[in-house]
Amino acid sequence: MALSPLPVEASSGEPYRYEERADFTGGLNLRADQFNLELNESPDLLNVDVDPRGGVSRRNGIDAVNATAMAGNILSILDYHSTTGTNQMLVAHRNAADSRTELRANSGSGNFSTQVQTAAAAVQFAGTQRPQGVTFNDALYVVNGSFLSSEGTKSAVKWTGSNNATSLTPDIDASDGHFPNARYVTTWGEFVWVAYTVESGTTHANRVRFSKINDAENWTNTDYFDVDVGEHGDFITALLPDGDRLLIFKQNSIYAVYGFGRDTFEVQNITRNTGCLEGSDPVSTTVGVFYWYAQNGVYLLSRDNQAWAFERIKPSIDIGRLSLSNAPSLMWFDERLWVSVDYQSGDNLAGATQTGRRNVLVWDPTLGEYGAWTRYDINARSLGTYRPPGGTHLGLAVTSEWSGTAAFTRVCKVDQDLDVDKYDGSSTPADWKEIYSHYQTGWFSGNRPTFPKRWGKTRTVMLADNTQTVNMAIYKDYDLSSEVVTQSKAITGEASQAKWDTAVWDTDKWVAASENIYKFFRWPTAGTAKAISLRFSVTPSSGSRGKWGLTSVLGMYRTRRIR
Repeated sequence: MALSPLPVEASSGEPYRYEERADFTGGLNLRADQFNLELNESPDLLNVDVDPRGGVSRRNGIDAVNATAMAGNILSILDYHSTTGTNQMLVAHRNAADSRTELRANSGSGNFSTQVQTAAAAVQFAGTQRPQGVTFNDALYVVNGSFLSSEGTKSAVKWTGSNNATSLTPDIDASDGHFPNARYVTTWGEFVWVAYTVESGTTHANRVRFSKINDAENWTNTDYFDVDVGEHGDFITALLPDGDRLLIFKQNSIYAVYGFGRDTFEVQNITRNTGCLEGSDPVSTTVGVFYWYAQNGVYLLSRDNQAWAFERIKPSIDIGRLSLSNAPSLMWFDERLWVSVDYQSGDNLAGATQTGRRNVLVWDPTLGEYGAWTRYDINARSLGTYRPPGGTHLGLAVTSEWSGTAAFTRVCKVDQDLDVDKYDGSSTPADWKEIYSHYQTGWFSGNRPTFPKRWGKTRTVMLADNTQTVNMAIYKDYDLSSEVVTQSKAITGEASQAKWDTAVWDTDKWVAASENIYKFFRWPTAGTAKAISLRFSVTPSSGSRGKWGLTSVLGMYRTRRIR
């Protein structure tokens, strides 16, 4: 039987065909082979957000809360809110002078100038564990599983928004004015709960205790659970309220407490397949509970079901780009999951190779069926939220300068309406960090991925609000090792936008109020290749910065004849 000849493709005299990308909601995918990326996924992106409608644009900046750096690394962010309207933001930081952990507070902005003190001395925690706190009945209780180095028989600090604070002894004898020595603390069901306790010099890494109802300072010796002691050397790593249950996380398992009082509390196992990595506190969200497990990344717990949410990013761990030298930190803010990790990107940008460098991975569950990841180069370690009742909620990150030795001594507000990163809160432009950003498409391969093609003039629709230069690098034939061609397009931002009551005739550009301006751009021809991948990037500078965005890319091509 004779073989049929291959079809003859369009000659050079025939019209161009086209392939369009207008949906980028797949986000970052480091796992898929480059040839098998979904049409809406990217093999590489940085500092861009993905709009649920499909476009991408540069992220917002960060701004420091405390212009004056702390004397040592900040270990955790705490907050205090009372029913009388007192709101305080606190940090626990390692004092570089004596290597002890101190508490300092502010009123939600400015430097952390208030040192938390008792009548006896400034509060100082021994040990290296990150302090944790919980507000209950208008008082903040802070512990870290060690005795205070400032007062050796005390282990917890009670603070009501101003000095003096009160230090509490760890007695559990049903008398008032006490608080256990514990690593983890939370509140659930009108009780205060602690875990991983130290009692009479003995460490109970699997013990959970609860207080007297509606009383954080009265604890009875018999009110506790020991959760599966001895199994695989497992121990408790976190407590988290979750609706009608209290979740108890261990390294390799998860449990839940159900009930409504001391006589009805019971512990049930949720899973022995996953758990929470020590130091990476889980977060409760509108879509479930997120937690980091071992070397596998982020999981989502929805009632009794678990889902792996890190599948597309996992290769960054396998190739050593993402390190677990310091525990990841999780935060739920603006309906997105923020995850801070040690990350060596290889972006070849200023500060990218800094020892101890961090990046923030952001997962948006509204994008596509499985959500989508993006990556920010924000140099942040601990994450947390500040949520004063009735006030503006803030997403917070403990940050380090992007140059020099990494030292996480400031707290920054994320997702601010800024075109730069203000790591030190300075008003001096020379101190600001430019936000470098890029987005790379998957492969445009036309109707036959292996056939050579003549690629014409790429068409794009891009944001045109700001004056800047957008570069487009072209990669060819499924090889991402080096760009073949780089083109650039200068965008002149619109100086003004017309509004109904302020428009200047024949000067302003008509646009709906508060809307962005997008324009059509045509690029030079891309040359000959079987397939092309396009990388759009902006290198900002003073006087040439601002948001850029991309909503549509059209690749024009003719398939060449097979000879």
